[in-house]
Amino acid sequence: MRVHGTVFVVTGSSRGIGRAIAIEAARRGAQAVVINYVVGHGEAEKTAHEVEQYGAKPLVVQADVGEWQQAKKLIDEVIKVFGRIDVLVNNAGILEPKEFKDMEPRDWQEMFRVHVFGSMNTTRAALDHMIKQRRGVIVNISSVLGLRPEPLASHYSAAKAALIAWTISLAKELAQYNIRVFAVAPGGVNTRMAYAWGPPQEWVPEEIPVKRLATPEEVAKLVLDAIENPYVTGDILTISGALL
Repeated sequence: MRVHGTVFVVTGSSRGIGRAIAIEAARRGAQAVVINYVVGHGEAEKTAHEVEQYGAKPLVVQADVGEWQQAKKLIDEVIKVFGRIDVLVNNAGILEPKEFKDMEPRDWQEMFRVHVFGSMNTTRAALDHMIKQRRGVIVNISSVLGLRPEPLASHYSAAKAALIAWTISLAKELAQYNIRVFAVAPGGVNTRMAYAWGPPQEWVPEEIPVKRLATPEEVAKLVLDAIENPYVTGDILTISGALL
């Protein structure tokens, strides 16, 4: 699908990878880019302003996509304003490194609520519209930790692995409707999440063979290239600097 002229929705796009994807979509000629956030209205508005500089129409919508009614509200607002949805990027996520022995049920429940159910909620809300259009692309932002789990992130790794399994299954179901589904699994990326593991200079040289974090823009370019490639569906695309 050519990005030019599309209506693009990116969850969790006030900062980090989501912000970079929203801006890259606008740069490639998206007609409209929907910026979603839970907290950080100022950052969301800043992303909207940057999107607008490339000629795309921005729409800022606050919604916690882990809650069905809020995810549905987000998609309903998109349809109300633009009449369609062409690309959905499920990017909203959280990370809190912790040993499993120290976790409470709410820790892993919250991880799945945001990453897995958040993606499922927005996708289900958008799906009838995409099926009616007989076109659409759904991108799930996973992680290399969903493929190579690490200590202190058993809940995060499990949620990202579930997202990968669901992506592959959904791609097979939706191919008949000309709807593509794929996942992108980044390694270390220079966002706030990377600092949850401690100062990057203390762990990146040992953990990542290329000895640096990816930029959000490098991840965004991979996402947009894959969206524009009509044969990418059911695939898990890694960008890890040889971390994987």
